[in-house]
Amino acid sequence: MAPSRRLAALARHVAVPEPGDTRISVSATAGSLGVRGKTAFNSAEVLKAFASDPEWAGKPVWMLNLLRFTGEGAGASDYAEYAKGMMSDVFPRFGGRAVMSGYCRTVIGQRGYHQVSIVEYPSPQAFVQMVTSGAQASKNEPRLKGLEEQYLIPVQPGWFHIDRPAPAPAKTFTHFTVDNVWATPGGLVGASARGARVGETSSAREQAEAFVADTKLGDDKIVWHLNLLHFKPGGGEETYSKYAKAMGGKSGTLSLFGARSVMAAKCFRSLIGEVSFDQAIIVEYPCRDSYLSMSASEEYMRTAHFRHEGLQDTYIISCLPELVDKTPPSPASVS
Repeated sequence: MAPSRRLAALARHVAVPEPGDTRISVSATAGSLGVRGKTAFNSAEVLKAFASDPEWAGKPVWMLNLLRFTGEGAGASDYAEYAKGMMSDVFPRFGGRAVMSGYCRTVIGQRGYHQVSIVEYPSPQAFVQMVTSGAQASKNEPRLKGLEEQYLIPVQPGWFHIDRPAPAPAKTFTHFTVDNVWATPGGLVGASARGARVGETSSAREQAEAFVADTKLGDDKIVWHLNLLHFKPGGGEETYSKYAKAMGGKSGTLSLFGARSVMAAKCFRSLIGEVSFDQAIIVEYPCRDSYLSMSASEEYMRTAHFRHEGLQDTYIISCLPELVDKTPPSPASVS
């Protein structure tokens, strides 16, 4: 059977959990799966709501994982053992597939993370069936050993014109090092832009210097920046949209620096993690200096304040797209 037909069949035959389904409340939110809100689900209610929400139920979904490993990253090997077993044995049973994965570093945000991954499922129901199954539980020990905390965020699936070539940069890039990154005024670093909250909506000094010193995100490597956006209530999204308008389009600020969006997705409430975000956006930059040069540019600084003023909580996570599956999501649905 073709993959798309197999996913569609799975989506049609996975039942939505009923309110009294104790498998969710006992097995999936605490105990053997970890610490609630850190490595286990925030609550049984949010998991049930995800499986039954009419906007999401019966449709393909991407599960965005933001992972912080134990031992300052040393737990990555234990988590890799878990991921290997899931990909070879468990994901195929429930129609899951890895979409994206890569090493990462927090550039803006209050917590450091080590890896980003996205896994597609044919429906929320298929995901819930997987996480409440014995198959998942049998693989979980190395996950708990390697994982300190995570975000698990359902997002609407699909890349944004990922096969189109990136724009040629019209601007030259400054080379940034630990010697100049903090001293250079920028809308994404420090407090140069109006409304910037250092460490929350712009990089703190430690974050900026660690970013430019990170050899894995080397000077000439393409980097993807995951932006998680939680808007301020009462007009935050409208304020942010003024910033977004200036950034996008063929003549927008991103294009001037050879950058482009490759994902823009609505988020469901976080299944694991303390903050729920409204949108998840991935921006591709031709290199680290492109991002930092853009931040320091006149064009960026003109509208940077709209971003700071519109956001309640945010992360920018710089990552290497080591695995990317460009296959479109399956058009599965529940009949």
